[in-house]
Amino acid sequence: MSSGWSPFLSSSSSDATASDEALARELDMLERAVREQGVLQRRVLGNLVGCRYWGPGRFGRALREGVRQGRLSRPSRGHYGPV
Repeated sequence: MSSGWSPFLSSSSSDATASDEALARELDMLERAVREQGVLQRRVLGNLVGCRYWGPGRFGRALREGVRQGRLSRPSRGHYGPV
């Protein structure tokens, strides 16, 4: 059996575990930043936590997950703050 090309990224359970651990770290960073600084614009928050080094799409995913879990508030469009 030969391996063929697939348009989808392959993943393993170790990839999922690493991704979950990275998300947990990112959420901690976001939560700490808004707790210390208060309500911030998305761009400012991203700069504070160094999101440019996280990888594509990770910052937006972490923000959505933080709001969903009740760890971040979204008082107005484009702004995030402590709960």
